[in-house]
Amino acid sequence: MLIGNAIVYASLAVISMNGEEFPSVLDGVVWLTVALTIVARRVDIMRWAGKTASGEPATLEHWRRYAMTVVLLTALASVLAHGIGGSVGS
Repeated sequence: MLIGNAIVYASLAVISMNGEEFPSVLDGVVWLTVALTIVARRVDIMRWAGKTASGEPATLEHWRRYAMTVVLLTALASVLAHGIGGSVGS
């Protein structure tokens, strides 16, 4: 998930610095990466006894909260990146 987060952060940084239009190829990269990290977390929990940050066994409820949080924060970050880049409302 660390690599996935780095890809999302880098893509959003480039969107904001270059003023990429919405939707762009980088938006596709962001959302594909988000989807893959959510799937990876579910596999981690279901197949490999994934743990929470506090070391407890992770449950599907933890996964649901994780998925919702990642989607909402990524959507907000995407809007901000496009806003900073000047492509919102153009």
